[in-house]
Amino acid sequence: MPFKHMVSFAAALLLVAVLASGEAMAAPKKVYLVNGLFSKAFGYGLTNLSKKIPYARHFKFSGSVSQAAINGIISDATKAYKRDPSTQISLVGISQGANAVANIASQLARNGVKVHYLAAIEGGNMAAVQNNVKKADSFICSNSGCTRKKLRRAGGNSSTRMGAVELDTGHIDSGNHPRMHRRVISQINSG
Repeated sequence: MPFKHMVSFAAALLLVAVLASGEAMAAPKKVYLVNGLFSKAFGYGLTNLSKKIPYARHFKFSGSVSQAAINGIISDATKAYKRDPSTQISLVGISQGANAVANIASQLARNGVKVHYLAAIEGGNMAAVQNNVKKADSFICSNSGCTRKKLRRAGGNSSTRMGAVELDTGHIDSGNHPRMHRRVISQINSG
């Protein structure tokens, strides 16, 4: 076999191996972790989760969730999606951050951006989930001081896969619960 054909054959084999491994097919991922009120002092749960998702952007606050951070996430996610519509955008928030990510997902719907995964941990006044969200989980806790509020679908949305996970812990500790961490990571990485 001439050298030129051997090189072409080797290149074809390499391409088949890469495609079979899924490396070339993997969609880019954008993950935003949004803590809640006074999270620089109390937000250890999503800090620990961020260590398990090294490419995630993590937002913590000295006071309440800032509008600048919300606008920045909307802008960043919209640009990434418009650049490459296969980008899988995941939004994870706890407490006031859960309210923020639900609102961000709603704004992304208005921008024509699909959301791969939305996780609301112990949220309160959350926007209804629009049909731009592929799958969404509500994490609620069972101890005193828990909000126990779940995400709900917006009218006309029958496509979002909705889940609810109860955690045997308190409001702040919900963000550090191992079951929540496993579920979030699994949902971000699944189709």
